Amino acid sequence: MGRRAVVVIVSSSAARGTAQDLCGPILHEWLTGMGLAVDPVRVIPDGPEVEQTLRELTEQTPQAERPRFIVTSGGTGLNSDDVTPEATARILERESPGVMHGLWAYGLQKTATAVMSRGVAGQVGMTFVVNLPGSKGGVKDGMAVLEPLLDHISAQLEDVHGHGEERGTAAEPAPAASSSRVLHAQVTNEPLDPARAQAAVSAADCGAVVGFSGVIRDHDDGRSGVTGLEYSAHPDADTVIRQVAEEIAVEFPQVRIWAEHRIGSLAVGDSALEAAVASAHRKEAFAACDALVDRIKARVPIWKRQTYTDGTHSWVGLDG
Repeated sequence: MGRRAVVVIVSSSAARGTAQDLCGPILHEWLTGMGLAVDPVRVIPDGPEVEQTLRELTEQTPQAERPRFIVTSGGTGLNSDDVTPEATARILERESPGVMHGLWAYGLQKTATAVMSRGVAGQVGMTFVVNLPGSKGGVKDGMAVLEPLLDHISAQLEDVHGHGEERGTAAEPAPAASSSRVLHAQVTNEPLDPARAQAAVSAADCGAVVGFSGVIRDHDDGRSGVTGLEYSAHPDADTVIRQVAEEIAVEFPQVRIWAEHRIGSLAVGDSALEAAVASAHRKEAFAACDALVDRIKARVPIWKRQTYTDGTHSWVGLDG
């Protein structure tokens, strides 16, 4: 079994084509960015097809081809046809209630209705299944909580079930130490969330979490009247920001790193860069975050077009 993931969207309206699936693409992009091979998103209606799909993936699929992770979205509320938690619980061998408590706690920071999601999470064979709500906000909260856990979950599943088994695929090489400390580093079109970044790097052995938000201001280089910026990125920008984060992880081997740069049109007050670093002690966390931000700004091939109240514009980052 390799590091494969499947996203299952549970929505009768999306399955009928009367509503757009907004959560599937977000989850697919996120899991791909985490280094997983992600199947095309499955969109199914609420009801018995939920359990049928889960059993197909975890029982009827040949063992070597079963996914490591199944992430569902939708069907976790109190409507009469919301049966995703019940269907999931029936196929699980062991539940992981702590994961759901983490999701509820994180969501409660933003909305009281987060606790209305009845999702479950747990293990069946060497597959981990987790239910997320059907909203974009609930999905993004779930991503923030799960992101620092995926590698740990995968390693535990290998340890529990991997002894003495003959594998149909070659064993995966252990990641370099720096890679395991870089939790996330990418360029995105999506709005940035500092809370997500800081939650992702938080860990029991880290006593300091340092975050940086690069926010669009209304002036630049002595000139006022900036109304917004449009960021453009070279195709290699994703690769470079990851390389930069890996370098910092080598220089500061005890830190956990998360970084994301936004591109596209941004208004004054929007965040263009979010970086978060966690460490056992504050001095190392501050130093690593400072070095990370400086190097991203110096190395990642991203340019910005600034617009002003008088209708003019200027380009920044094109020199050299």
